[in-house]
Amino acid sequence: MNYMVKTTFLFLLFLIVGTAVNAQNDKKCPMHKHTWPMGDSASMKEFSENMEHFDADVFPLPKNKKKFNGHWAGIDLGISGYVTPGFDMAFTSYPYMNMNTARSLTVNLNPFELNVNLYKNHIGFTTGLGFQISNYYFNDNYVMLQDSSVLVAYKVQDAQGNPVSLKVNKMVVSYLNLPLFFEYQTNPYRRLSSFHITLGAIAGIRIGSYTKQLYNDKGGDYFLVDNNGNKVASYNVERYCVRDRGSYHLSPFKVDASARIGWSHINLFATYSITQLFQKNQGPELYPFTVGLTLLGW
Repeated sequence: MNYMVKTTFLFLLFLIVGTAVNAQNDKKCPMHKHTWPMGDSASMKEFSENMEHFDADVFPLPKNKKKFNGHWAGIDLGISGYVTPGFDMAFTSYPYMNMNTARSLTVNLNPFELNVNLYKNHIGFTTGLGFQISNYYFNDNYVMLQDSSVLVAYKVQDAQGNPVSLKVNKMVVSYLNLPLFFEYQTNPYRRLSSFHITLGAIAGIRIGSYTKQLYNDKGGDYFLVDNNGNKVASYNVERYCVRDRGSYHLSPFKVDASARIGWSHINLFATYSITQLFQKNQGPELYPFTVGLTLLGW
């Protein structure tokens, strides 16, 4: 108790002494109460001139507004899928491609952009570099095999012959993309009040692909079964998650027709591949598409 009393007393003593010292300093050097002639200040004049040209739509990343600026660089998020040549999504001949479109997402990271003005900054050409990651989620419990001459897939059963439910069953494909766009802008000097429309193509090279299955149980024996119920192979799962990298007979190159449209910073995009997802005669004839929006553009 005596210790607390002494500590409190010393604290109050220092507080009183400090207040007194500050009061003496205030008397010796009082705060200036007169306003400075800010209008005559050279620094304030320069600041005012700069603020006249301030534009919120380019802050904090100012750009040269005299140059054409396209709508490629940024981060995109879209929903992906694929269709048959007849624009059908019912894959009766290859049920292993039935997909959950709502979960099949594509993420585009487009870090680099190069623009060329063609006509008064209203029409321009845009190219650059981007990375694409497309996730295709499957509805059924088929597992694809990559070590065959053509793409094949089999259903998964347990040792008792029961279908195995997969929590996740998807294929992930990534590309390095090169856009070739022509764009029209109504107001190239003020992005916040400008409408734009972009048409062109995206050339891509596949840089990676894999399949992923997430099992409910591990350590059990599983069997691959064909459509007639015949067991063609068996395997053991040591982990809940199985990821298998491979080409899966996917096409090494792609060309997408692409369109972008928007107002201000809002940008919607759509792509439709004019090349097949899989190599010819090595997999089903499917053409991927993506519809989405730009989350962040620069």
